[in-house]
Amino acid sequence: MSDSPYLVTARKYRPLLFSEVVAQEHVTETLKNAIRLDRLAHAYLFTGPRGVGKTTAARILAKAINCTTPIEDRADRAEPCRACVSCQSFEEGRNMNIIEIDAASNNKVDDIRELRDTVRIPPQNNRMKVYIVDEVHMLTTSAFNALLKTLEEPPPHVMFIFATTEPHKVLPTIQSRCQRFDFRRIAIQETIDRLKLVCAQENIQADEASLMLVARKGDGALRDALSVFDQAVSLCGTDIQHAELIRALGVVDTDLYFQVTDAVQAQDHATMLRLVDRIVRAGYDLQEFVDGLAEHLRNFLVAITVRDPSLIESTDSDRARIATQAARFSPSLLMSLVQIVGSLAGQLRSARQPRLTLEMGLLRMASLPEAVDVKTALAKLDRLERMAATGEVKIISEKVVRQITEEPRASAAGVPTRTAAPQVAPSVQSAPAPTQAAQPAAAPAPPAPAPARDAGPAPEETGDGAPISRAPDTDEPLGSTPSLPRVEPSRPAPTAEPENERPLPPPGPSLFGDAPAIRAPRRRSEDPSNRLDEDVLILDMDPEPTDTPADPTTLQTLEMAWESIVMDVLQHEKQLGSFLRQARLTAFEGKALLLSVPDDFHAKALRNERARLAHRLREATGVHVESIGFRVDQPEGERIETVDDEVNARETLQTLCEENPAVRALVERFGGEIVW
Repeated sequence: MSDSPYLVTARKYRPLLFSEVVAQEHVTETLKNAIRLDRLAHAYLFTGPRGVGKTTAARILAKAINCTTPIEDRADRAEPCRACVSCQSFEEGRNMNIIEIDAASNNKVDDIRELRDTVRIPPQNNRMKVYIVDEVHMLTTSAFNALLKTLEEPPPHVMFIFATTEPHKVLPTIQSRCQRFDFRRIAIQETIDRLKLVCAQENIQADEASLMLVARKGDGALRDALSVFDQAVSLCGTDIQHAELIRALGVVDTDLYFQVTDAVQAQDHATMLRLVDRIVRAGYDLQEFVDGLAEHLRNFLVAITVRDPSLIESTDSDRARIATQAARFSPSLLMSLVQIVGSLAGQLRSARQPRLTLEMGLLRMASLPEAVDVKTALAKLDRLERMAATGEVKIISEKVVRQITEEPRASAAGVPTRTAAPQVAPSVQSAPAPTQAAQPAAAPAPPAPAPARDAGPAPEETGDGAPISRAPDTDEPLGSTPSLPRVEPSRPAPTAEPENERPLPPPGPSLFGDAPAIRAPRRRSEDPSNRLDEDVLILDMDPEPTDTPADPTTLQTLEMAWESIVMDVLQHEKQLGSFLRQARLTAFEGKALLLSVPDDFHAKALRNERARLAHRLREATGVHVESIGFRVDQPEGERIETVDDEVNARETLQTLCEENPAVRALVERFGGEIVW
């Protein structure tokens, strides 16, 4: 056994020159230029993750400052010579002018006061006295404040070098007095290169997969990687093999991740459960497994998008395997898998049953390919649109648009009613089929006896004279099945005629110059709120429309069943039952049922219940009800008399103000007017 004490690899191979510091060239080159130009600051702040060389760089800088060898004779005109008395005394721990302080154990105000007293003493046999304060963020606020004045104006022979892993905890007043250098994490390949150098010095054999595993365990910190390397040498000896190292360190094998993605591709739920059982039995950390799976999916995403193998931190064999297997996945699927794994990682941290949580997450991943791929569906729709645009296929839609007139209605004030002649827009199609008979055009309705002031829609009438409501977006009567688009081979493009539009009323007088300020009050049945967005709910849809003649016996059967349904609903849902009691069956034609309700509020309340009502009517009577529509039949006593001209409107407003002082006060206070 050797007489020299054993040193861990991290201490034995600690850099002693700037050139030996790994992956921090942006810091070392700046410091060497400052030494060459003699432009050294009095305070430096080194920040960065653990084990990346902050304290090491501070020691090399302190040694280079006090090196007695002239700049011209040094290597690179900045490196310490390591041969002079100052350099040798520092490396042997005998230099009294380079002082290292652990701020974690010397963080009180008294410790800083003692430091301020020693700062006044000049260095002995050296150029400068250097204070290296490690983990400076551990100082208390009082200690920081005690150091402020000394740090701002130190003696010319003093330099402070602070090192910390948490710079946000350092007071801004301290940071503003220092030159800050941020050390970065060390890449895996740079760590592997350093490990190969150590293996060559120690005569240790290690394959590439083992070095990759050790570097990944270091997680960007070279010191941590060297500690894992020491552990691997203790476990495996001088010949380190990947398979043995995995079992010794308890690291999740990358083959498990490939098995997971294979099971996702095959939608194999049983394999997922077996993999979880294998992971639990092997004693792997579930959180570590999920983190590794997220990185594995990230490598897949990089392989099919960037196609740059250097961005995948893995061995050459694993990179080729990743590229081959990733080609079977789409980017959208991989991003969905990454989202599932990300949520799974958060759930595991607070899960009371981690195994069940992991199993459910993996099963969701295996079920994901069964879901609808929206991107593929949209691509198919785009392709269909392009085919329609080029004429490969043609989409023919048949739609009848009618200009509907309002039913003549006498008002109490004797105001003339509004009428308009109905118009029919022809169907839009390329050419009629040879076997299809031409549809006769709708005959126009006879004009109303009163002169028309405005054109407005009015519902059609059933056999008993009751108007039938229509779906506002289709303009088709209840009871008729809406036409479906048909895809046919290429034909000459049809020329669609413009649909007739309802004319707007002529502008009236306006107090503001743009729009009329007084408007006649609408009847409740004319209110736009009465025009429901979905008046008809189609429960079943046949390929071709069918016409079923009205049958009074069928309507009577439905009315009898309706009464029993209303009584049954009243026992369980009183509010819905009260709405149903106010509705009555008016017409049934073409499998369409028309309900008469007192106002649009009842129609809106019953609109969401149409499917259930149609289903119960079919069960009770055997009559096939496809759709349900509503018609507002307001009682005559509640109709509002219309006011046609501005004079009558102002007289009405004046009467209201005389009879109601509150109305008069509101009109005078806010300048209210009746909207015409």
